[in-house]
Amino acid sequence: MTAVQKVFDLAMNLMDELSHDHGLTVHADTRDYVRRTPAILTTLCGEIYKFSDTWRAGDPNVRPVFPDVENMDSEIALDDYLARTVLPYGLAAHLLAEESPALAAFFLQRYQGLIIAYGGAVPGESEEIKNLYRF
Repeated sequence: MTAVQKVFDLAMNLMDELSHDHGLTVHADTRDYVRRTPAILTTLCGEIYKFSDTWRAGDPNVRPVFPDVENMDSEIALDDYLARTVLPYGLAAHLLAEESPALAAFFLQRYQGLIIAYGGAVPGESEEIKNLYRF
């Protein structure tokens, strides 16, 4: 599983928010991003949980709920592909929504495109196909 900090680091790289001195992602200019990240990721993970190979369908009458992302040290209960490839774009889009709407729109479009292109590539479960045309 991928840690929240890893997703944050990838998003900061996309946003070009590395510190100029040491290349760190957590510094004075990103403290607000750090504070907002767990809640944003909780929401984003809930959106794409059904595409993860960690998702298992249970009771068909109960919608599965993604566990809260508590802090930057939390592990994200999604497969590593979604966590490292899709989530950084969604996180970057939400972090930049007010600050840079044009860049946020670019990241959001990329996030949505990745979900469409690759999100459904691994089914959560399979089911038997019934032959309705038996003779």
